[in-house]
Amino acid sequence: MRPGHHPAQARNGVRLTVLGSGTAAPNPRRGASGYLVEIGDERVLLECGAGTIDRMLRYGHDPRRLDHVILSHHHLDHFGEIGHLLFASRLPGQGRDGPLTLAGSRPLLRIFQRYREPFGSWLAPREYPLILHDLDEAPLQGKGYTVSAHPVSHIDSSRALRLSAEDGTVLTYSGDTDVCGGVVEAAREADLFVVECSFPEGSKQPGHLVPSEAAALARQAGVRRLLLSHFYPECDADEAVRVAKQGFSGEVRAAEDGLRVDVAAAPGPRAES
Repeated sequence: MRPGHHPAQARNGVRLTVLGSGTAAPNPRRGASGYLVEIGDERVLLECGAGTIDRMLRYGHDPRRLDHVILSHHHLDHFGEIGHLLFASRLPGQGRDGPLTLAGSRPLLRIFQRYREPFGSWLAPREYPLILHDLDEAPLQGKGYTVSAHPVSHIDSSRALRLSAEDGTVLTYSGDTDVCGGVVEAAREADLFVVECSFPEGSKQPGHLVPSEAAALARQAGVRRLLLSHFYPECDADEAVRVAKQGFSGEVRAAEDGLRVDVAAAPGPRAES
């Protein structure tokens, strides 16, 4: 589906909207990390980098309708707008009244608690309950789906996120990671694997992936479709797709801000994961 074309919401299944396919590096085409997942009546925000709230509105979504916000780690291009979201959520007449869950690893939640201390009541919920959920302790249970966290090789708080729906649909988001077993475990037999592809082939940086590595992880995990994302400006998305296709036989696409992807379970029996 091309960015900017917004059909009516499907009543069933899982839909991903890319809110930000970039990184911390300013880029006029790509915002910092943000992904909205619609599943049934619930809305799950994966990451909350700079500009996420405005881009939600631009692509037709009300931030007040969010049910859960799940953060892969605490680098600012993934975490930096969480204060804005909580501040906006308490504005009289413009805020929210339903519960909001903020989920992440145990180290991330400790950092979040320290982060909000200087703001005092300004980030405290006014008319809604804010629930903190430790994904290291237990998966997050949504209505008809679960989200589990898998440690990956980036920083201490980093987790890949696996959303498993009751109908068998699996969407995995790598967060930031280097090659490791945790991201393969998270992506096992996924219908859509959203994976970071930060740097061009030949420009490997520790803690991140290049296209051939993203493809190898997808192949090892046995995923159906691969969506490359989290591009630094020097990483050409078309070239990244070309390289990844050499190492992965399934569908490969490059994320763009505003892209919407419907995710469905593979037909027939699925492997146990």
